[in-house]
Amino acid sequence: MSQVTTEEATRTGRRASTAAAVGTAIEYYDFAIYGYLAVVLAPLFFPGGDGLVGLLATLVVVASGFAARPVGGLIFGRLGDRRGRRAVLLVTVALMGVSTVLTGLLPTYASIGVAAPVLLTVLRIAQGLSAGGEIGGAASLATESAPEGRRGLFGSATSIGVSLGLAGAAAVVGTVTALTTAEQLAAWGWRIPFLIAGPLLVGAVLYRMRVEDSPVFQELVQESEPEKAPITEVLRHHGPAVLRTIGIVYAALTAGSLASVYILVHLSAVLEYPLTGSLWLVVLIVLLPIGLVPWSGALSDRFGRRRVLAVAMTGFIVLAVPCFWVMQQGSLFWAMVAAVVLNVPFAIQQGVLYTVLPELFPTKVRYTGISIGFNIGGVLGSGLVSVVATGLVSLTGNTLAPSFYLIVAALVGLVVVAITRETSRDRFGGVAAPAVTAAPAPARGSSAR
Repeated sequence: MSQVTTEEATRTGRRASTAAAVGTAIEYYDFAIYGYLAVVLAPLFFPGGDGLVGLLATLVVVASGFAARPVGGLIFGRLGDRRGRRAVLLVTVALMGVSTVLTGLLPTYASIGVAAPVLLTVLRIAQGLSAGGEIGGAASLATESAPEGRRGLFGSATSIGVSLGLAGAAAVVGTVTALTTAEQLAAWGWRIPFLIAGPLLVGAVLYRMRVEDSPVFQELVQESEPEKAPITEVLRHHGPAVLRTIGIVYAALTAGSLASVYILVHLSAVLEYPLTGSLWLVVLIVLLPIGLVPWSGALSDRFGRRRVLAVAMTGFIVLAVPCFWVMQQGSLFWAMVAAVVLNVPFAIQQGVLYTVLPELFPTKVRYTGISIGFNIGGVLGSGLVSVVATGLVSLTGNTLAPSFYLIVAALVGLVVVAITRETSRDRFGGVAAPAVTAAPAPARGSSAR
């Protein structure tokens, strides 16, 4: 493989990380809309009975999308390790966009009866399949294309895409709810955020078409044949890395989702703050700390992934109960302050998460390994977080219950980080597989990746 200059490597990394961020932003915009509109969609697709029961039914459909993610991870992860990251990422973003637009065109229960929630669930599952194949590819593309010694910084672009997608979805839904009456929102306004996915899809596909596959994957293809059975290879030889990925992702996404996406449900449905104000609060709490994402990624290049992740998990443990307590004091302003503070450790962990996962696997099975571990951890974590948190509040009558769940998830994260070796100094290469055994101290040497 020919040598490239530092400037060329930086340009390649910047294009790849931007493509990862843009596509991931669209994916998370599409995937988050349903969660933000759960309170509105509940009576439209699950009418009758107690309002909280309808909300829980709607959140179960949210969970069904997450349940489909491991299947999508298996399908697209295998293709990504055999055919390349770029081609599969074009398919995942297209599938997500089409499914989202079709959701915006669905008739409601009043029009077609039980077929409405069935179709809603089917489209949500299609979104889940797409999302299951997105992160593994985006994280692989961004980190494999990054200049040596700057994987943390460039890998954080995937996390920025996640944050922009979540904030964009909340902003669009907040704008629609502000400009429509409750009747208009229920009649047609809820469709607008879903339909906006159409032009966003076109833009994301066009941008990703301009980006080449990662240099690391191209090197792999030049030096050897792609892995014929990446799923079997991962399960047979990289089980410990998969388990660590599941643990890290469960902790990170449970804590992060409680601090961001679930906050909307908690504020609007549990604490009964106005929906529009709660939506704009989500925009603020996601965007205000976003500058910490690349900062923490760069810090992890210098001090290691484990230290930065441990700081984030500790922050969740310290801040969870005080922040949730402040939120329930009746002031939307102070609820905003508390939510922003709680999202500081979320932003810090996001800056590292999508870099440390690719470093746990060799190139030949990286897409598959991340996809399997990430999506299982995602189902256990953010896939169930709103259902579990809302159920805890319903069962206990204690509006602080979600904060205790957050602490448990963060403690799990600390344990997994403690038994995961430092990977920031490892060198990415095309063929050789790294060892995945734990070590308490950062590894300063380099190993072929």
